Amino acid sequence: MAKFLIVSPGYPSRDDKYNNGFVHSRVKNYQEKGLEFDVFSYDKGTPSNYEYEGIKVIKGGKKEYIELLKQNKYEKILVHFGFAKIIKPLIKYTSDTPLIIWVHGTEALGWYRRLFAFNIKKAYRFLGYIILNTRQMLFLHNFINNNRIDKTFVFVSEWMKNIMETDTFSKGKISKYTIIPNVVDDKIFTYKEKSADDRLNILSIRSYQSKKYANDISVKTVQLLSKEPFFNKLTFSFYGDGRLFEKTIKPLREFKNVVIYQKFLNHKEIHQVHLKNGIMLIPTRQDAQGVSMCEAMSSGLVPVTSNNTAIPEYVNESCGYLGNNVDDLKDAIKEMYYNPDIFLKKSKKASQHINKICSPQIVINKELNLIKRK
Repeated sequence: MAKFLIVSPGYPSRDDKYNNGFVHSRVKNYQEKGLEFDVFSYDKGTPSNYEYEGIKVIKGGKKEYIELLKQNKYEKILVHFGFAKIIKPLIKYTSDTPLIIWVHGTEALGWYRRLFAFNIKKAYRFLGYIILNTRQMLFLHNFINNNRIDKTFVFVSEWMKNIMETDTFSKGKISKYTIIPNVVDDKIFTYKEKSADDRLNILSIRSYQSKKYANDISVKTVQLLSKEPFFNKLTFSFYGDGRLFEKTIKPLREFKNVVIYQKFLNHKEIHQVHLKNGIMLIPTRQDAQGVSMCEAMSSGLVPVTSNNTAIPEYVNESCGYLGNNVDDLKDAIKEMYYNPDIFLKKSKKASQHINKICSPQIVINKELNLIKRK
């Protein structure tokens, strides 16, 4: 019998490689370190047992989840995303088992922090989200204040912790917690020294499923740069897909030096693209960490990003640019164009800086120490 249970609302499979892949990255490292565990994917669809990249996964819904909890006794239960549907059965059936709960964002942010996603034409959908979100915030408030449950929260940033405390009206109530970022695999996103010419190649890899990814701001940055005399010496590569893709990307199709790829990439493909570029244009409206940005930094790309939410915890002026508006992002790229030495210094520093925070050696050791702690 496994010592630990890992629960996630979805897990990668052959048919869905991107389903909470950051959880899988951790689990693979746990396995390499000899941790014994079961993995349960609380997911829609037909219940099944399958194996993905050497990890055995139990997939099921509420019925299968409760059955697993009844039949097994675990030393600790490790939960990703503190959704009510996952936590409530744990309170009922395993109340004496210590919990470690990773808070990633979507489950712990008040609805008013997603107003940028509001669409007047689909107001009824947002109203439905407000109702569900309010129930989730109320559940978390009660759960945080339930002192009978032995629970430790893991946040990927101080910003995320502060937001959860604020939005669940739980200031000062979270007694057991730690800050551990999502891991960035420096064996995949390896640093290769950049040349001065790499600053001319600017990359964007993003989902276009939500306005939170700020792809419209990236587009406006390119439009501003098009007015600069050096614009035609730059090359932009945009990768991604989602419901907002065509509408967002359309203004860029007039530029010959903007190459658009409507597709997603796996980690190895992303690193190959990293090798061909020097700057990561990656503004955001909301990020608890910004994993894609951190991966690019590990490869030596200089991030040009937004000065908001958790981003300043991962980027500073020694290794990137934090912009407050589109003009700031444009000026960052302009500065590196005219000062290749600044680009080269920031590129090297970006990789060093992020690997001190997010490398597997750092992150996995912290998590394993927490998991094994008596």
